[in-house]
Parts: sequence; structure tokens; C-alpha cells
Amino acid sequence: MNSTLSRKIQKVLDIKLDSEDLSNALEELSTFYTSNSIGARRNLRNEIEKRYLDINIQFLDQFDQLNKNINELVLDFEGIKSSCVDICEHLNSTNRVSSELLKNAHELSCDLKDIKEKETSLQQFFKKFKLTEQEEQSLVKKEIDSSFYQTLDRLSEIQNECKKNLMSNQYQKPTYEILEIITKHQDNAYRRLYQWTKEEIKQLLIIETPILENFNSNNNQVNINTNDQQQQQQQKVMMLPIALSALQSKPLLFKHCLDEISECRTKTISNGFITALSFGGPNGIPRPIEINAHDPQRYLGDMLAWIHQCLASEFELISTILSKVNIKLNENNNNNNNNNNNNNNNNNNNDVDINNSDSNNIDNNNNDNNNNEELNLIDPILKVLNNSFECINRPLSIRIDQILQSKPGVIITYKMISLLDFYSRMANLITKGSVSRVSTIFGSIKSNCLSVFFTQIKDNFDRLERSPTIPSSQDLLPTNDIKDSINKLAELISTFNGSLIPLDEREKEYTPVFSSFIQKIINLTTFSATSSKLPLISMAVFMINCLSSIKSVLENYSFTASNLELLTCQIEAHMDTLVEEQTSELLQQMGIGPKLSILQYSDNKSPLSQTIGMDRLSIVQSIRQFDQCLEQSFGTLLMPNCEKLSDTTLRSFSKKSVSNLISVAYSSLYSAIHDTFNQYDEPNSIFQYKPEQIKTMLDF
Repeated sequence: MNSTLSRKIQKVLDIKLDSEDLSNALEELSTFYTSNSIGARRNLRNEIEKRYLDINIQFLDQFDQLNKNINELVLDFEGIKSSCVDICEHLNSTNRVSSELLKNAHELSCDLKDIKEKETSLQQFFKKFKLTEQEEQSLVKKEIDSSFYQTLDRLSEIQNECKKNLMSNQYQKPTYEILEIITKHQDNAYRRLYQWTKEEIKQLLIIETPILENFNSNNNQVNINTNDQQQQQQQKVMMLPIALSALQSKPLLFKHCLDEISECRTKTISNGFITALSFGGPNGIPRPIEINAHDPQRYLGDMLAWIHQCLASEFELISTILSKVNIKLNENNNNNNNNNNNNNNNNNNNDVDINNSDSNNIDNNNNDNNNNEELNLIDPILKVLNNSFECINRPLSIRIDQILQSKPGVIITYKMISLLDFYSRMANLITKGSVSRVSTIFGSIKSNCLSVFFTQIKDNFDRLERSPTIPSSQDLLPTNDIKDSINKLAELISTFNGSLIPLDEREKEYTPVFSSFIQKIINLTTFSATSSKLPLISMAVFMINCLSSIKSVLENYSFTASNLELLTCQIEAHMDTLVEEQTSELLQQMGIGPKLSILQYSDNKSPLSQTIGMDRLSIVQSIRQFDQCLEQSFGTLLMPNCEKLSDTTLRSFSKKSVSNLISVAYSSLYSAIHDTFNQYDEPNSIFQYKPEQIKTMLDF
């Protein structure tokens, strides 16, 4: 009876008087429970159920009204649906009627179009097969202007019409006569246009920085202060893109013009690069690039920056000149084309004559080659840029080879590689994703630098492994050589992280360069540890400190996942060794180590109490020594090797693991002593603490 009463009292005491639900319930109860009498308390349950029933009845009435409203809404919806069906039927009938009208209108429109096309064809037959006198004069007059190009377009139109007639077998004899006359006019016009374009290229593009606005044919405003000669010169400049566009229909002549542009810009770029290297800018500002030859990174950066700036301006210039060109060319020039180009460059302007027969032979040769070889098409702008910037390859490569021969450090070499990769990607951005010759040159030099970089790494680690530094047994921290290697790794990865390599490509680019470097650091760490002849537990601590230092460098970057996984596995393996050795050492010091060894190798055929060294007195002495060590340390065991771990997380984890293993070992010994098979008298009196208490003390 007392226990029942105490439970009720305890239940009342456990009620939280500050509960929000209890407060709300009492507030609602106060609205109808006014008299606290015996009868009121007895009827309280009935009163609450009655009020609950009234609320449900009110709720049901409200739902009846809602149901009526929904039924009315359904009736309205059915009416709207019926109206929509009527509207759809009316629209379908209207659509059928209108589709027939549209079909008839379309047929009439097509018939009208056919009639107009036939009428136009009849009219054009008489109008387009002969040049007017003005058009013939525009082909032979001294100056080439817009009327010349209009006449060229007219000749092409007449030629196309003649081909159509020949294909349809209509009026073949007069068509052949007209075609012969038109072809003669066309050959003379293109020969004259080619000579004019070649001379204009030599005059306009040999200067270092041509004014781009002069090439803009949309710039129709001419300064009223300029004289007639300047106006004529500006008109010539504006006509150059148009002339190159007109020469597209003659691929051989067009290639000769592109070669002429490349030759002029090659001279300009080569002279500009050598001048920037040796003399600098006007009046020595900016200073010569070679003045910083003692600083490899600055020296290379200035050269690449000059080439990048030059590439941007050249791309803008060539894009403007070839803005009206819309064809692609074969990247591999034929030998015939190269020979013809050399002959044209050696002849005088007055002696240049491209005969129809020679052009036909060259065209035939081109056709034969096209049938036998697969064409490599390239944009004319990129082709000119590639040819123009070939001149920087040799001077740039020579100077970088000189830098590499001076044996810069690994960091400097990789920063040079990063610079080359950066400007290579910037060059591709300038050429709008196309791989230019500048990018190829940078890539080739980058490959050479990478070879030197890997050689430097190999030589450096070979030298360190020949005379490894021994770790200090006092702290077991990484040696100075290993610290220096890890610092170099951190700087290299920081340089890599600041590059323009896209995020999705970084791991692919990172792995071949850095994995071998990291592995060599690990190998050097292992070699130093094995050469030190330290105890196994000290070697494990040293390896963990070195590997965790490497891991701390890599953890800040997402692209180092593969190396982090490898390092984590190696650290875990060495942590297992450390924990096992530290546990064994502590168990020996605490007196139960020998007993656990006997227990581990027992055959379970005879009782432990009859085994030498496992008698009751020996067990009691070992357990007392264990308890004494634990009590003196207040549950905090001294783990000197774990304390030498530099990483606080690993240090605390190793201590906890050692404590867990000691607790498990004590528990196994406790269970063996209490096992009746082992025939120990009064086993409870042997142990002062249970395994749970030991675990609590060690965890604390």
C-alpha cells in the first residue's frame, strides 16, 4: 500500500506545472468548472464528454453546409463544361471551312510564284549575258574601286547562268561563246586584282602597328581637312578586305596573298620581339626584357606577356583584314604551291603573269592531291597567325633553354611551367578555342620544362636518399630535409591551384605531376625511418608525423583526393602499429602483460590455475600492480610515444585506442579467471575492480 501511494505521489510530483498544454487545459476547464464540490468532480468527466459531443455536432453541421456548396459548384462546373464542348464544336467546324480556303490560297500563291519565276528567267536571259560599257570600263580603268567588285560579281552571275544553261542542254552554242568571253574578262580581272592586293599588302602591313580603323569599310566619313591624296590612300586601305574576299573564288591566288600577309607580319613580329628583348620601348620605356635575365620567372613572364599582347593585336588585325573571308583552307600546303609562291616572290611586279594554262595545271594538280589525301581544313585567320608567329619559336626556345641550363630550383622550374600553361590557355582564348601555333610552341616548351622538372626532382631525392638525415628520438618530428620537401610541395600545389586549369580537369592534370613527387617524399620518409634503427614504435610515430604533415598540405584542395586516400591508408596502418606497441608496453609496465601472453597461447586443455606463472598468488600480485598503476595515474596513463604525435586529432585517437585495448585485455583476463574450468578459488576476491569500472576509469 505504501509503494502504491508513493508511486502516485511521485507521479504527481513529476507533473511539470509550467507545461503549456497543462496551462491551456486548466484555462479551458475554468470556463465551465466553477464549483469544486464532490458532485462537480464526479460529473467532470461526463461534462467534458458532453462538451466534446457538442463540438462534434457543430463540426458536422458546418460540413453539411460545405457539402451543399460543393454540390452547387459541381453543377456550375457541368454547365461550363457543356458550354466549352459547344464552343469546341463550333471552332472545329470553322477550322474545316477556313483550312480549305487557306489551301486554295496557297495553291494560287504557288502558281503565281511559278509564273513570276518564269517571267524573271525570261527577262534575265537577255539582261545577264552581256556586260554594259560602264562595266567593261570598270575592269580596265586605272583605279580599283567599288564598281570593279560589282562587275566581278556580275561576271560570276553570268558564269553561273551559263553553267545552268549547259546543264539543262539549252542554247549550248551561244552559251559556250558567252562563257568564253566571260572567262577571259574574269581571268584578266583577277590577275589585275591579285597584283593590286599584293602591292597594297606590302605597303600597308609592313609597319609595326597598322591603324585598324583604316581597314573598316563601314567607315564612310572622311575628314574634310584631308587632301585628295590622303582620301585616295584611305580608300585603298578600306578596299583591302573586300579584295581578299573577292579572291576567295581563286584559292591559289588567295593562298599567295595570305602568304604575303604572313611574310610581312613575320618580319614585323620578329623585329618587334628582338627589339623588346634587347632595346625595350621608345626611349627605353618599357625597359629591355633581357635586363631581367637574372630573374628566370620575371624574364619568362615578360617574354610571354609580350607575345600574348602581340598575339591579341595580331589576331585583331588579321581578323579585320580577313573579316569578309568565309572559306577554310588546307593546312598542309602542296609543294607546287610553295614553288609557285617562291617564283612569284622572286619576279618583279611588271613581269608577273599567271597564265590560264598554268592556273589550270595547278588546279588539276590540286584536284589530284585532294583525291589522294585527306584535307586538313583551317581558318585563314589562324593559318596567317600560325605562319606569322613561327618566327618566335627559335629565340624563345633558346632563351628558355639558357634558363634551364642555369639549373633553377624546382619551385622556379614549376612556376615557369605554370606560366607557360597559363599563357597557352590565354592564347587559345584569344583565338576563340582554336589551337594556335603560339599555343603549340608554349606546349612544346612546357613539355621540355616538365622533363627538366622531373629530372630535378629525381636528382634531389636521389641526393637526399644517399645521405638521409636521422630523426630525433626526442620528438620524432620530420627531419629538415623532409620539412623542406613538404614546404616545396605546398608551394607547388599553391602555384598549381592558382592556374587557369578548369576545375573538372585539375585532378587529371594534377596526378601525373604531383603523385610522383609525393611518393618520393614518402619513400624518403621510409628510408630515413629504416636508416635510423629506431624501435618499431618510434618508427611508427615518425612515419605518422611525416605523413600527417603531407596530408595537411593536401587537405585544402579538392583535386588531391587520390593522394589523400593513399596517405590515410598508410597513416591508419602505422597507427595500428603504434597502438599495439604502446598497449603492449603499458601492459608490461602494469604487470598483466606476461599473464595475457600466457592466456593468449594457452591450449585450453588444462586449467589455467595449473599453468606455471598463472597460479592464484601470481595473478593477485599482477592485478594489484595493475590497480596500483591505474590508481596512481588517476586513470590517465602515461603514453610517451602517443604524446609525440604532432597531430592533435591523431594523438587523442591513439590514446583512446590504447585505453580501449587495455580495457579489452583486462576484460579477457577477468573472464578467464572467473571461468570455472580454470579452477580459481574465490575469483571475486582476486579483482578489486570490474571490467566496466576499469573502462570507465580509462575513458575518464
